[in-house]
Amino acid sequence: MLEDGDPGGGALRAELERLSLELQEANEEKLQAARYGLAVLEESASLKSKHSQLEEEHEALKQELQQLKEALADSLSSQKRAAADGESREESLLQETANKEAAMALRLEELQAELRQARITQANAQAESERLAALSAQLRKVCMHTHLQTHTHA
Repeated sequence: MLEDGDPGGGALRAELERLSLELQEANEEKLQAARYGLAVLEESASLKSKHSQLEEEHEALKQELQQLKEALADSLSSQKRAAADGESREESLLQETANKEAAMALRLEELQAELRQARITQANAQAESERLAALSAQLRKVCMHTHLQTHTHA
């Protein structure tokens, strides 16, 4: 151990203190990066869940639209066989189906836009997560280097 009378002791102590502060600061930055990375991962998981939910809803709407198209085809076929029901009924069914198709097509477009946005957001979150992982690795190297310097100079 260095004695107070040692001429180089004060400089070594100052350097040791400076390195200790740097190590503490690097550790705090690493911890903050880890917290931020965890938040990004949680957001990514949430977005993946939302993405999955939107895809399921998208598929359900596509199936419903297909069923509506089949129902329309069946309805038209029935209308042709039962012309006695009159044109007014046919027009009413056609209008109702067209309205439903338009509403379903609009909803399908909305879901596709949401799905595209969710994919973009997920890709951004993934890129941020990778950036933070690289930053964390870099901070670990700095901490290890600082730690090694502290022990070799001590």
